[in-house]
Amino acid sequence: MGIHELWERTYDSLVVIAYHSSSSDPFYTSESAQRRAYYGNPGYPTMKIDGILSVIGGEHDGNMYPAYRPLFNSRNQIASPLSIDLTLDYDPDSLKGTIYANISNTSGSYVSGYLHFVLTETDIPYNWQGQNILYDVARDMLPDANGQYISIAPDTGIQEIRDFTISGSWSDENCNIVVFVQGSTKEIYQGAEIAVVPKTELTYYGLTPTENSGNGNGIPEPGETYDLTVSLKNMGTEEATGINGTLSTSDPYINITSTNSSFLDVAIGEVTSSSTPFAIDIDSSCPAPHTISFILDISANGFYGSDTFTFIITSTPGFEDDMESGQGEWTHSGLNDPWHLTEHKSNSPTHSWYCGNEGSWQYGNEIDASLVSPYFVVGPGTNLKFYHFYNTETNYDYGYIDIDNGSNWWMTIDEINGWHAFWSEETYSLSLYAGQTVRARFRFVSDPNTVAEGWYVDDVSFGVPAGVEEAERKVLNNYYLKVIPSANGFNISFSIPRRTNTLLRIYDIRGRVITTLYNGFLNKGKHSLSWNRKDGNGRSIASGIYFVKLSAKDFSTSKKVVVIR
Repeated sequence: MGIHELWERTYDSLVVIAYHSSSSDPFYTSESAQRRAYYGNPGYPTMKIDGILSVIGGEHDGNMYPAYRPLFNSRNQIASPLSIDLTLDYDPDSLKGTIYANISNTSGSYVSGYLHFVLTETDIPYNWQGQNILYDVARDMLPDANGQYISIAPDTGIQEIRDFTISGSWSDENCNIVVFVQGSTKEIYQGAEIAVVPKTELTYYGLTPTENSGNGNGIPEPGETYDLTVSLKNMGTEEATGINGTLSTSDPYINITSTNSSFLDVAIGEVTSSSTPFAIDIDSSCPAPHTISFILDISANGFYGSDTFTFIITSTPGFEDDMESGQGEWTHSGLNDPWHLTEHKSNSPTHSWYCGNEGSWQYGNEIDASLVSPYFVVGPGTNLKFYHFYNTETNYDYGYIDIDNGSNWWMTIDEINGWHAFWSEETYSLSLYAGQTVRARFRFVSDPNTVAEGWYVDDVSFGVPAGVEEAERKVLNNYYLKVIPSANGFNISFSIPRRTNTLLRIYDIRGRVITTLYNGFLNKGKHSLSWNRKDGNGRSIASGIYFVKLSAKDFSTSKKVVVIR
């Protein structure tokens, strides 16, 4: 598993064919066996990207997305010399049709290879190898697995036509035809896909709130009015047209003054927004905080659907937790979920969230588990800040920091992998989500082999940056560390609240000391130093990730820096 998540996240940038090549497989075809022999796959399953990059093996229960995504990213950056446009005719009564493929060479040289047509079926309910739904199963190759040799001159094109028949045991509404061109090195130059029965599928993708009347701080509060510009994503197989939405809620504190809106037409995989915003009045007697559930009914060309999303009224945006008051409103779940509060390690005494097992201090194989915050409102200028410590199998087991705006479309803002041998603070801007109701998650995914200690998360804050005067007071009365790149290295400023023994060091990503910038007593207040990107012996360091760590009697913090040569 994992390829379907990759498809969902990349959608119209990826086409998938699942060849079931084992003779004991209920979805076996001889053509699929021929394709396996063509590749000479040494293991089962094998995932191929563009015919030349491979991941061998998989998980019955886990998620291989972390292994697949880097390969997709590396290939997605490479321009194709071909473009493929597809159209088809289909008669649902006879279950027969014809597909037309127009292949154009947009490069400056000849392109030769083998042209393939594959009929696939998706969304098949079936319990197989830990899955209960099968996607993109190869049903037929048109006319066979050998393909057709083609050679296209520069700036010219060809058209190829294939007839096809849908079996009565397949769902024609879930059938697609994939067309691709594969070179002599097995590299796939380009692929395209078309649905046999095109359909629209629209889903809620988020909203942008705009304050019309109120105190002007951009936070939905009692007594204020708001415009809500809603976004939809087309996850169907045809362009969505004639889109309309109706917003409703049963909440007594909300009056929807503009309940209907149309949307611009939207292509496959793209996002559209309401042409005019929905409008709401928030009753002045509304408690704060107060959570509202909105229902959005959507109609388009042959499509009718309904989505629900959360919207919070509050006077106190943001959310923070030092993990010292129990689980609170955090939730955690997933496959082989080991997330729990621990006293084994923490940034601030005495607890942190830990994705791993007590006693052994290791996580297990085939984990796909998430720690999820409660919903909160993002204030203007809000940053996500947290401290973490992690040790994972390098290049195979990953942590993801994700944000969801109520649509369940989790957007990854960063990922972690490898070994980070001490606590460090991470900061991410949430300015794109200002005024919105969101939640965050820390998701960990491990493969079937090799484990390590895991991931600790502590002192999470979704806060609005302080004003200048308040920030200055905090700097003078608390610990503070800031690192700014300069032409000669890095300028480091920090503050300590009292005279104390202070240690400032540079570490590499494996926790080894590169150099000590200061070790001794310092007076209360702000201080500054610089680092010239050299180690303790005066030698220039290599490009890579390093950490500036400030330590005192009862406190330590660090900042990540990147050195580029």
